[in-house]
Amino acid sequence: MNDYVSLSLKRNRGWPWPEDSFGLTPMFGEDGWCHTCGVPRHAQTGSIVLQRKGLTVKGAWVPNWLFDVFCLESSLAEKVGSIFDLDLRPVARPRTSPGAAMQIVVPTVGKSWFDEDLLRAQAIAEHGVSGAACPECGVWRWMPLLFDTLPPLQIVPGLGGVDIAASPEWFGDGLKAFRKILVRRELAELLVAASPRDFKIRPVPSAGCHQPLPKVRP
Repeated sequence: MNDYVSLSLKRNRGWPWPEDSFGLTPMFGEDGWCHTCGVPRHAQTGSIVLQRKGLTVKGAWVPNWLFDVFCLESSLAEKVGSIFDLDLRPVARPRTSPGAAMQIVVPTVGKSWFDEDLLRAQAIAEHGVSGAACPECGVWRWMPLLFDTLPPLQIVPGLGGVDIAASPEWFGDGLKAFRKILVRRELAELLVAASPRDFKIRPVPSAGCHQPLPKVRP
């Protein structure tokens, strides 16, 4: 796992549009995401639309609310796309043609990334509850946890050499829903060099690292 890192967010830039769907309807269609928990029902089919207000299209960034979505200005997208195997999709803005920026569509890889018992214990230790299944779609979401507080990675069946990957586990609460992201170190270094105010590289604990079971609140 030394080839992969996580990107810690220093800030978010831009807001998805339209606000009433948190930008999910343009990306997945009106019926393509759960309106109770915000988890998509299928792979992305459309472009993310970002509001113009408060957004500087420069370098790389993650919008507000959609914490597993990575956007890049077109010149940076062209550069990384020539080096890495990435699924890039144009970023749109309301009532304008897309093209000034691109989104990395991050694939979900593996059947599980974390030991379920360790993950449950950590979530309970931090939040008092581990998570919940959505009453509408049935998807289980773990309570939000930083990568630094997650159990060691135990990716099954493995990443298979991809350059960026999303966990099969979902995290979030309310209408917040996101996956954990791993990035090949060389790609992460390029993104951080382009946007040092947006990202910081953090190592990720592998299964070989010792991490004691967190204490569970009574």
